[in-house]
Amino acid sequence: MSQTYSTGDLAKLAGVSVRTVQYYDRRGILQPSDLTEGGRRIYTDSDLERLKLICFLRDLDFSIEAIKRLLAEDNAPAVLEILLEEHIKELREESAKVKHQLDTSVNLLGQVRKAPNHSFKSLADLSFTMKNQKFWRRLQVQVFAAVLLLVAIIYVAIAVIKQFEHTWLAPVLLIGIILIVLVSLQFLVGYYQKHVYYLCPNCHQTFEPSMKDFVLSYHTPRTRKLTCPHCHQKSYCLELAKEK
Repeated sequence: MSQTYSTGDLAKLAGVSVRTVQYYDRRGILQPSDLTEGGRRIYTDSDLERLKLICFLRDLDFSIEAIKRLLAEDNAPAVLEILLEEHIKELREESAKVKHQLDTSVNLLGQVRKAPNHSFKSLADLSFTMKNQKFWRRLQVQVFAAVLLLVAIIYVAIAVIKQFEHTWLAPVLLIGIILIVLVSLQFLVGYYQKHVYYLCPNCHQTFEPSMKDFVLSYHTPRTRKLTCPHCHQKSYCLELAKEK
């Protein structure tokens, strides 16, 4: 004869509270196998195993609805496999998000310790810059790859010209290469200019410079000396990449 348990016995064996067992009963995922004449709930070994499975899934942060769907399936192991795959994917995404937040917080803490008199606006700028770092680096990689491709094309073109250096084709090919290089450079500069904007260190506003200002301004690898259209102060403004 199968062992039977009261609500309290079941809760104790599973290591949960009586209220937890009652809650799962109300949600329809752990109903008793029987009721006494006085209305007391009677549970069996199979109910205990079911409760242990529910607790295991809850520890993995499965929702009640997901558990209910699983327990209602005839082919529960196959469904559990699918649910676990989805759950692992969600946890990895959440883990990546938490890691990014942790890295940003650690970097920001380092900046605060180096300069404890930072204003709140300056700290906000630091945080914003750190979040934008990924997009800015991606843009640098794209442009660098395009430059390498252009260099490779020039190298091949020069090799071709040498094959015809004593013919009338050589100057024609040279002019063609020069035109290709100029057009390519113009395209790269235009592409880069359209995908960046700048943060003014004075008024903490962002803006997009004109192509003329972009090309003619002094710059460092991460800043460009521009006149802010908001506060009209000329200074080295921080370069940011547009988030696509």
